[in-house]
Amino acid sequence: MILSRNTFRSAACAAVACAVLALAPACGGGGSGSGSTSGGAGGTDIMVTDAPSDTWSTVQVQVTSVTLLNQADHTKTAVAFTGAATVNLVDLDSVGELLASAQLPAGTYDQAVITVNPDPTTMSIIPAGGALPAIAASNIFVVGNGSVTVDLSPVLTVTSSGSNALQLDFDLNHPLFINQTASGVVVDFQVRHKPSPVLLGLIQLHRHLGTVSSVNASAGSFVMRTQAGYNLTINTNGSTLFYDADNHPFTIGSLAGMGALDAVMVASRLQDDGSLYAVRVWYCSPGNAAGLPQWSPEGHVISVNTGTDRMVVDNADGNPRTISVNAGTVFTFQNTVAIGTGTAYLADVKRGFKVSVGVTDPLATPLVATSVNIERAVDSGYIDVAGTTATTLVYGQTALANLRSYPYASPFSWWYYEQPTVTNASPSAFAGVLTAVNGVQIAGISDLAWNAPAWDAATAILTPVVLPAAKITQNYASGTGTMQITYTDPVTGPNTTQTILLTAAAGGGQTLVMKVPHAISAAAITPLDPVANWPADLTTASTSVWVSVVPTATGDLAAYSVLVLE
Repeated sequence: MILSRNTFRSAACAAVACAVLALAPACGGGGSGSGSTSGGAGGTDIMVTDAPSDTWSTVQVQVTSVTLLNQADHTKTAVAFTGAATVNLVDLDSVGELLASAQLPAGTYDQAVITVNPDPTTMSIIPAGGALPAIAASNIFVVGNGSVTVDLSPVLTVTSSGSNALQLDFDLNHPLFINQTASGVVVDFQVRHKPSPVLLGLIQLHRHLGTVSSVNASAGSFVMRTQAGYNLTINTNGSTLFYDADNHPFTIGSLAGMGALDAVMVASRLQDDGSLYAVRVWYCSPGNAAGLPQWSPEGHVISVNTGTDRMVVDNADGNPRTISVNAGTVFTFQNTVAIGTGTAYLADVKRGFKVSVGVTDPLATPLVATSVNIERAVDSGYIDVAGTTATTLVYGQTALANLRSYPYASPFSWWYYEQPTVTNASPSAFAGVLTAVNGVQIAGISDLAWNAPAWDAATAILTPVVLPAAKITQNYASGTGTMQITYTDPVTGPNTTQTILLTAAAGGGQTLVMKVPHAISAAAITPLDPVANWPADLTTASTSVWVSVVPTATGDLAAYSVLVLE
């Protein structure tokens, strides 16, 4: 009995618009190469992100290495990171964890190999909301050895004169990333390349935590040693806000007030030239270091109550924090776009938004927000096909009276899940493909952009919909690339039969298949090439299957993933 999955082959292997996990050289060192490249070296910001999840408040893993492979000769490599960087993937929803700026040999790289420590004792997986305990390490089963090869599309070209960046996305929302079974949870790391924007300043960064190494007041900068053990040079200017976190309430601080060995937390912006500028800086004596991330929470919004002027934020430690807003609370979008000041703007914050909160008194109950920066505004779920037009995107279901309408932003783009490099900018074309297939509802996720006085839909991604547990009623046929399944649908009733296309998902991605035995053990988790085994694995002998599908423009249901239970 084995647990297996196929390798993902995609013409455009890139990340869903989501989180960025930044991986870089440990201890502030540069990358090392084996074999020559085009000559010289270039500074490259290595970052990591993650797709959002409503299921988990903490998915903490330990990244141990990142290696880049030269496009012309894969024996020529550049080590971008080696060490033990502990990151909470849930924190990285659309924001980048910048580990360092690596000095990499100039050249062109088309693959990256990321290694995550596969030992479950180094992981922390906590369900959302804080009501349930963390998953025990003995109940976490990891597929493979933790090493994932990621195709870079477009390729990463490192130059000695340019500003270079690599973003790698842990796709936590992927149907196969974490699956719960009777024996525990099965973790199958899914990592994609997320193409960087033309302007690096558009990348949103996660807060940095660490220790002050040195302060250069005349240059307006300081060096901090991060928790992962590398150095970052942080620039400041007249707009940087400093807080002395040794005082409760916080007092206004300054660059000169910081000292070596002080604990520090920094909210920063990446400049187009690759340098870092601080937006806000909190510092305190080493004895108060543990409180920094708790005093000014950063996480996903669980609930909003405009009647009491409060919201609940699911903080990184898995413990929700109640935040109160008042007439002086300043609301912004991605640090640079002003939304407004006062309690009225709490109504513009929705469940699922990613926010960072500034407070002055860390001992107040509840915490009172001086600022709420919306790092990511997002909506997702079923799309109302009847209400969505060439001018308006509508999420929700009429029967539940939960419709949410958004004008399309300018610019707007949409694509199929896993195909962000194959985009379409036409709202009318998007509305045209929204055709329900045999009763299957269509789902999506959209990043929102603030366009006073409301939100617009900046993107739309058609995401897989997981069908009810089904039986295979017609074996997979390699000639047609299809199989038939039958299930009980809560709307259409029992014996709903669907023909499922497995040869390619929308946009050209190959279907992912995983086989799960009843009795899971670490020894039973063995990768298996699936294509040759599909005729044997996808048969009526299977106990049941869970199939996630995306609709295609031709009206077919293309399987994105198939989970086979034995």
